Amino acid sequence: MNKQIIEYIQSLAAEIHFSGSVFVKQGDQILADCSFGLANRSEMMNNVSDTKFGIASGSKLFTAIAICQLAEEGRLSYHSLLGDCLNQSFPHFSQEITIHQLLTHTSGIPDYFDEEVMEDYEELWINKPMYHVRGPKDFLPLFQNEKMK
Repeated sequence: MNKQIIEYIQSLAAEIHFSGSVFVKQGDQILADCSFGLANRSEMMNNVSDTKFGIASGSKLFTAIAICQLAEEGRLSYHSLLGDCLNQSFPHFSQEITIHQLLTHTSGIPDYFDEEVMEDYEELWINKPMYHVRGPKDFLPLFQNEKMK
């Protein structure tokens, strides 16, 4: 690793109170691998090189691309119904919700973080830390029994 780069990153991190990880690689050589701050404030767990960060809305683009690829392959259509794509119970959701509505955020499905109910995003993770959310079976219970908006 490159001591000069690491010292520079450490000084910037301290200056701005950075919480996260920095990885710098050039070719096959790792120049810096540094982590700062807490990965989980409620349990006081430090960030480490392999911390899995909750990126929330940052994943919307990747999800949309994956859905578009499935549509191109003919495995689903933008007019496919949610109920036909997921084997899950959504007791308060319309049976007419389409993939297109999900992609354009016009379905009426509630957000898992409702600002009308909670003010602090971190409150959401007190009872179910985000590092336990690994797939749809973990994520859907956060909102699947809520009423539509």
